[in-house]
Amino acid sequence: MRELGGIWLDHTSRFTLQDQLIAQIKELIQRGTLRTGESLPSTRGLATQLRVSRNTVVYTYDRLVSEGYLETEARSGVFVSSSILLSTHSKRISRQPSSAVESPAAPVPKILRSPAPFRPCQPDVNLFPLLMWNRLRGRVLRNSGRSLLNYQAVAIAGLPALRENLASYLRDSRGVHCDWRQIVITSGSQQALYILAQLLLRPGDQVYMEDPGYLGARLAWQNAKARILTGALDEQGLRLPSKTYPRLSAIYTTPSRQFPTGVSLSLARRLALIDFAARTKVWVIEDDYDSELRYSAPPLPSLQSLDPNQRVIYVGTFSKLLFPSLRLGYVVLPESLLDRFYELKHLIDDHLPLVDQATLDLFLESGAFYSHIRRCRRAYEERQQKFLQLFHKSGLPLEFRYSDGGMNLTGFLPRHCDDTLWSKALFDAGFEVPAISHYAMRATSPGLVFGFTAFTPETLKNHFDRVPAVLRGLEESR
Repeated sequence: MRELGGIWLDHTSRFTLQDQLIAQIKELIQRGTLRTGESLPSTRGLATQLRVSRNTVVYTYDRLVSEGYLETEARSGVFVSSSILLSTHSKRISRQPSSAVESPAAPVPKILRSPAPFRPCQPDVNLFPLLMWNRLRGRVLRNSGRSLLNYQAVAIAGLPALRENLASYLRDSRGVHCDWRQIVITSGSQQALYILAQLLLRPGDQVYMEDPGYLGARLAWQNAKARILTGALDEQGLRLPSKTYPRLSAIYTTPSRQFPTGVSLSLARRLALIDFAARTKVWVIEDDYDSELRYSAPPLPSLQSLDPNQRVIYVGTFSKLLFPSLRLGYVVLPESLLDRFYELKHLIDDHLPLVDQATLDLFLESGAFYSHIRRCRRAYEERQQKFLQLFHKSGLPLEFRYSDGGMNLTGFLPRHCDDTLWSKALFDAGFEVPAISHYAMRATSPGLVFGFTAFTPETLKNHFDRVPAVLRGLEESR
C-alpha cells in the first residue's frame, strides 16, 4: 500500500471533492502511475492524508469500483483492477502539471466582468427589460415548456413562429424580401458566417472583403482556405472589385455601417454592386450588424432589398440589440442554398435553445422589441453626443468622420501616427480601444475605434477624464 501523491483538492471549485478525487485517481491509473494490482490507501488513511471526510473517500472508491477501475478483496483492501491492461504507449503519456486547465480541480474564474471602458460593439444590458423578458419566458414555460425541453430536430432552422415574426420585422424595418422559410436562426452571426464559408467556398476560392474589416468574417474565410482579396474604402464605402480581378466566389460587406470605419455604402455603390453580382454570379454576403441604430436619419434600406436576382445573403444578429449572451442570430438565404445550409447546420447542432427562441418570439410579437429599440436609440444618441463633446473639448488630434449612428465612433489620426502605440497606451491605462490597423490586412489610415453605447453619459465623462493625459503623454514621449 502506498500514499497517493500529487493529488490536490480545491475546496472552492465548482466540482465536488468526490468528482475531483475520482478524476485524479483515474488519471493516475491511466498514466500507469498506479499499476494493475497495486493497493490503495484505506479510506480512513486517504481521508486523513487529504483532510476530507471519510465518506468522501468511501464514495470515491465505490464509484471507481463500479466503473471497473478498482476492485476490493475481503479483509485485504482496495486494488487497481486486474482487468485494466494499458499498453506501453499509454503508460508513457502523461499530462504536464502546467495543464491544469484540463483538470476538474483547476480553479475557475468566478467574476463575470462588465465591458472595459470604450470597448466597441457593446450594448448597455441595463437598458434591457429583464422583468418583461422573464414574464414572457415564464409564459412560454407554462404554455409549452415540456415540448420545448425535448430534442426537436424538426426545428433545425429555428422555431417557425419566431421565423414568421422575424420575416415580418425584416420586411417592415429593413425592406428584406423573403418568405419566413428562407430564414435560419443561428448562434449569432458568426455561426452563419462559418457555415456560409463551408457552403460557398472551396480551397483557393477568392473572397473580396472590406479592408479594414470584421475579423470574424476574415477568420471564417481563412478557415475554409479561401484567398482573401482586400477591398479599399473611401467616403462612399467599399470600392467595387476591379475588372482585372480573377473570378470571385463571394463578396463580404457591412454596407449599412462599415466596420470598423463607420462609413455607409452609397446608393450608387449599392446598385453597382447588385449589378456586378448579377453579371458575375458572385454571392454577396451582407452583414447588417447594427443598422437599427441610426440617430440622425431613418435606417438605410438593406442591400438585399435592392437585389432582384437573389444573389445577396442577409446576415443579422440580436446580440447587439438585446444582449450578447443571448447568442441568437439569423441568415436570410436564397432558396437555392437552403437545403445545403440545413445539412451543414445539422452537423453543428440539431437546434438552438428553444426556450430562448420562444421567448424572443413573444418579445417580438408583443411589441416589446420595438419599444426596446426606440429606448436604445434615444439613450445611445445622447451618449454619442456626450462622447463627441468630450473629445472636441480635449483638443486631441482625432477626426470623427462618420457619426450618423452605430455603436462605435472611429477617430482617424494624422497619417504619421502609429495607431498601435496609441491603442497600447490606452490599454495599459485600463481602456479597450482597438487600432484600425488591428482590423486591416494592409496599410490603412490610422485611427482608434471607441465604443460608447455600454456606458452612461456620467460614466463616459468619468472614464474620459483620464484619456487626454494618457494620449498627451504618448505624444510628448515621441
